[in-house]
Amino acid sequence: MKKNESNCRLIRVALAGNANVGKSVIFNQITGLHQHVGNWPGKTVEKAEGTLSFKGYTIDVVDLPGIYSLSTYSIEERISRDFIALDKPDVIVNIVDASNLERNLFFTLQLMELEPRIVIALNQIDIAKEKGLSINVEKLSKLLKVPAVPTIAVKNIGLEELITRVVEVASDEVGFSRPLKFGSEVETRIEKLARAIEKAGLPYPPRWVAIKLIEGDEEIKEKVYRQQPMIQTLVERLQKEIESIHSHDAASVIASERYAQANTIANEVYEVTAAKYSLADKIGRVTSHPVYGYFFMAFVLLSMLYSIFIFGNFVSELLDRVFQFLRVAYFAAFNNPIASFLWNGLIEGVIAGIAIAIPYIIPFYFILSILEDSGYLARIAFLMDSAMHRIGLHGKGFIPLMLGFGCNVPACLGCRIMETERERLICAFAASLIPCTARSIVIMGLVAHYMGFQWAITLYLLDFIIVFALGRAAFKLIPGEPMGMIMEMPNYRKPMFRLIA
Repeated sequence: MKKNESNCRLIRVALAGNANVGKSVIFNQITGLHQHVGNWPGKTVEKAEGTLSFKGYTIDVVDLPGIYSLSTYSIEERISRDFIALDKPDVIVNIVDASNLERNLFFTLQLMELEPRIVIALNQIDIAKEKGLSINVEKLSKLLKVPAVPTIAVKNIGLEELITRVVEVASDEVGFSRPLKFGSEVETRIEKLARAIEKAGLPYPPRWVAIKLIEGDEEIKEKVYRQQPMIQTLVERLQKEIESIHSHDAASVIASERYAQANTIANEVYEVTAAKYSLADKIGRVTSHPVYGYFFMAFVLLSMLYSIFIFGNFVSELLDRVFQFLRVAYFAAFNNPIASFLWNGLIEGVIAGIAIAIPYIIPFYFILSILEDSGYLARIAFLMDSAMHRIGLHGKGFIPLMLGFGCNVPACLGCRIMETERERLICAFAASLIPCTARSIVIMGLVAHYMGFQWAITLYLLDFIIVFALGRAAFKLIPGEPMGMIMEMPNYRKPMFRLIA
């Protein structure tokens, strides 16, 4: 723990967890407006940082990418692992979805292997209760030997206690987490390898390095074998011993043991009651249905475009009347050639931009934010997965295409969610062809207004046909294999209009 320029004690905190567990909500709630967004050095992945003051402490918070493991199969996993292991924040706040405890604990156990200071935030505890799942928080803390705090981030419940625990753990010199042990056949070999690599001088815990070597982590293998080439023989021998005992490769054995530990802990702390079948569950079934889901999606998208057209047209006409009144008043007060030049050459151009563009841009971003915050945008990605595969992408790529209706620049930036460079390139190419608000203004403000709404929809459909045709061509021409989709389906929730605004 350090001190900043104002002599306040400084705590560096990282928020880590799976995707869609509420990390960003917690980050926004605790940092408020004291945050900024950039990129990780040398990467195209977004980096969100924020600051808060709490009881004489200045707490710097970093929102790490949502990941499911600490392997290095993706850029996000590499960034998170390097930040935790190399930058060594004072505390890791592991946000866990209380309604999916077992799956989330799989990541928690991996975090503990790096031996940082950890505080667990059991988020969405209300959704867990709706599903008939009650968690014994005290028992969970005892089993993992780290503090756990129940939270409902969207309602700002439990966040003050969470920050209090963070400060307590950061101030505790012996507050580091201790990883759980594997079965004896695996653990004895991990300990043997850990002793052999202690002199390698890597900035990671030796036991964690040993686990990663046995799992076959390419990045760790390269670092260790460069310094201790003789260790490779020992690693391969230990891998074969584990494989001969369990009849599976060593990486699968270790993963299975982690899942078994997560399952055991979850079963011990869960108290199951009768689940409540909520309205959100019923809506979720309809919106993800392989038949009805497409009808609902078409209804939502058409309703979005029609609402933007109706609202934009109404506000545009209203502003036009206001500016006509101002024009009459202006020329009544300044009836001379210079005033006429200023109005026609400058003021009227600004007015035209306001009257035509703004009425359509604002409702679009408002509706898009509602769809994203409610969780429906992920359902659209799920439904569009098979169609997107035809252009070499998966359903997640449809989200940047949706953003393209607002602006092609953030749409191309949004392509960073794709896993490979090939997918990012194809997605950015397709997103740049989507009609942005500037083109939508022409479609909605001119075509729909003068020729009819049906012609505007026809233009949109034609544009989508072109996007898919050219995307298919890019898929054929750019070398590489398409990726499958593993995407978290978030629970439906009421949009947070404070954050949307």
